[in-house]
Amino acid sequence: MLSEDEQLSIVRALTVTDPSPDPESDELIRYVARVCNAPVALLALVGRSRLWFKSRLGLEISEAPKFALPQDIEVIEDAAADPRSSGDPLLALVPGARFLAVAPLHEGQTEVGVVAILDRTPRTLSAHQIDALRSAASQALGLLKLRRRVRLLEALLESSPDQFYAFDARGRYIYASERGARAMGLDSAQMLGRTWQDLGWDPGYTAQFYGMLRLALTTGRVVEDARAVSTPGGMVHHEYALAPLRGQRGEIEGVAVTARDVTARVAAEAERQAALDTAQRAVRQRDDVLAVVSHDLRNMLNVFRLTASSLANELPEDAALARDFVGRLERQADAMSRLVDDLLDVARIDAGSLRVARTSCDARTLAQDALLAVQPLAAQKGIALEAELPGPGTLVHCDRHRILQVFANLLGNAIKFTEEGGVRLEVSVEQREACFSISDTGAGISPEHLPHLFERYWQAREGERSGAGLGLYIARRIVEAHGGRIWADSARGKGTRISFTLIRPQPAP
Repeated sequence: MLSEDEQLSIVRALTVTDPSPDPESDELIRYVARVCNAPVALLALVGRSRLWFKSRLGLEISEAPKFALPQDIEVIEDAAADPRSSGDPLLALVPGARFLAVAPLHEGQTEVGVVAILDRTPRTLSAHQIDALRSAASQALGLLKLRRRVRLLEALLESSPDQFYAFDARGRYIYASERGARAMGLDSAQMLGRTWQDLGWDPGYTAQFYGMLRLALTTGRVVEDARAVSTPGGMVHHEYALAPLRGQRGEIEGVAVTARDVTARVAAEAERQAALDTAQRAVRQRDDVLAVVSHDLRNMLNVFRLTASSLANELPEDAALARDFVGRLERQADAMSRLVDDLLDVARIDAGSLRVARTSCDARTLAQDALLAVQPLAAQKGIALEAELPGPGTLVHCDRHRILQVFANLLGNAIKFTEEGGVRLEVSVEQREACFSISDTGAGISPEHLPHLFERYWQAREGERSGAGLGLYIARRIVEAHGGRIWADSARGKGTRISFTLIRPQPAP
């Protein structure tokens, strides 16, 4: 059973508590009074401690004490002979009243109100009159529910930043939301029954707007448009959506129009585009400068390397210390050259111009060439290189130069960060792809660092991986450009395993 507060909440949601005249309710009460031949009739709604009269006929009083409503129509044909009349609050409203008929309004378990008729003469209602009274109560409840839906809809419309209008088939306003009317500098009541031309609103758009109205009316489709209007406050942008209004049988009776002010969004998009254009110009300028600087720096490094090599050839056999110094210079020049190449690759990736020319390559030969390239570095550190490779003829679809660049980075890192033990390259083959895995016996990588391993410029804490933070990022982007995947598995003190996949060529169907 609902509490009194819960029932009252439902009643308030259903009823319109405005005591101003209500033509529909008044017409309903006049109808039931006429059919039942009653001089007094009323529609009373439940409040917290009283019944207040939404509509009344033949009665000046506007409220009555609250009482428990019957479950169905209740009739007192002669108050003088019926004990139920004692203390009845409705009979007490009319001096000398002898007759009372009450039809309750219920919403589920909730008492909403009553439709009642009174007379000073005892009488009996016919079956037809009882049906009319019951029908009036049902219509009164339906009217309250309809009013509630209208209020909710109006509240939703007014809470929206959009503007809402409705037109009949002749292009006349039949509805305008308060926000929509204010946007036009008008009162909504002034707009009803008038056309766009009558109101003089945006004359330059009238013909196009009414053309869209006709299109929505004749096709039954939603029609959309956008318009920019110059105002004293600046350019205003609107988007329009025109949807057909259909009757109970599906026939098109008018058009509902939604107008949305998108000035702020258009301005934001313009600012975003301007910022994007500025950023793209800056990137192009950076790339141009980087290309020029990298070209000049590469030329200087080549001169440096050739000079160091020539100097090493000219040194006498017993100049071991000098040869060591020259070797260091050559290694540093090689490292600087690789850094310049990495910077250029990052610039190409950012610009979307990293070129990948894929052909069919033998996976075994690819892996063997990658191992051969890092053999001197492994030998210098005393690191053993191991491999588990497929047989000849296992093809992958890739850019050989770019994938060898990936191998050089992954194998080079594995050797660099392994102090003792070995580095192993394994290749596993499935129907659609081949997986290349490089594992080492180094210090490993902390779990919290793994998700960031392939990010640009990212470096682990001191004592783990170090460098410019470009190699693994470039490797990831190269593998992804091939349609492959790359990932790492590692734990502190247990080494690192980095794997990537390449797509295998598929036979034609």
